[in-house]
Amino acid sequence: MITFMLEAFLLAVVIDLFFGEPAPAFHPVVWIGRLIALLDRLAPGRLKYAYGFFMAFTTIAATVAAGCGLSWLSYRASPLLGLLVTAYLIKSTFSLSFLWRISRDIYDDLRVGRLDAARAKLPALVGRDVSRLDAGQMTSCVTESLGESYVDGIVSPLLYFILLGLPGALAYRAINTLDSMVGYKDAKHLQTGFASAKIDDLANYVPARLSILLVALVSPVTGSPALAVKTALRDGRKPPSINSGYPMAAFAGALGIRMEKLKYYVLGAGLRPCAPDDIPRAIRLNRAASALLIAIVVAIMLFIGLPLTWGVFAWPAVW
Repeated sequence: MITFMLEAFLLAVVIDLFFGEPAPAFHPVVWIGRLIALLDRLAPGRLKYAYGFFMAFTTIAATVAAGCGLSWLSYRASPLLGLLVTAYLIKSTFSLSFLWRISRDIYDDLRVGRLDAARAKLPALVGRDVSRLDAGQMTSCVTESLGESYVDGIVSPLLYFILLGLPGALAYRAINTLDSMVGYKDAKHLQTGFASAKIDDLANYVPARLSILLVALVSPVTGSPALAVKTALRDGRKPPSINSGYPMAAFAGALGIRMEKLKYYVLGAGLRPCAPDDIPRAIRLNRAASALLIAIVVAIMLFIGLPLTWGVFAWPAVW
């Protein structure tokens, strides 16, 4: 089992690095999104808080059941097919190369003064209004995203993969997708999205704080470990999210830069303002921190086993 899951995990990393994100029609996260959209349309006019919990747990349970069932069935048909399907499912729970690629594309635009082209690409990373941002402010958007996405794009899914195997990673991806679609996004979802937002906060609570240590360990590639930790602990609570501020502030300290969302928060006060040339440094920091976590996952799988907490989910050996 350990060999199978290790091979599937390493293959998932290779798929991400060389092929990136699947086409939308074949992307499991898109399928999760369609289920959420359907359940959202069916929301009743009353008991919206209760329905929100129903929607969240139905989505999570369906994602885990469908993904793990597909992994099991494909393995029963052929171990090679099972390996490919399981790797594909694991890959769908985390993302590396897409973030690096779009960040690099925005940097290429900023570097030569194509500000409008950079603004057109920024919505892939942030949801704020970017129409009036200058080059430094757009750089801040990118570096913040490289920090924040380090948690929900890799630390959280891989932590739950370590703890609960494939079901844990799939459950986290469903939770994060729920939050991105219905978690307090507008007045309509204030009640029905309450459960999704709170579950996502809970799921990311430990990973967000763990990210401080991981970023600090690799921060010599760009700056100071001490400044990364100091900035994270000082500024991590400033953004309205209880989790996203910690990795973003750790990145600010590790890069030695000041990040700002206008009228909302400043991370790294007293440090120098962002400049476009900080984007390649932030990508390098994200890559180093991601590589460290992947190495830790591989070491755990080799020397301890997977998952750590619930042996019944040791796919596919229990069958």
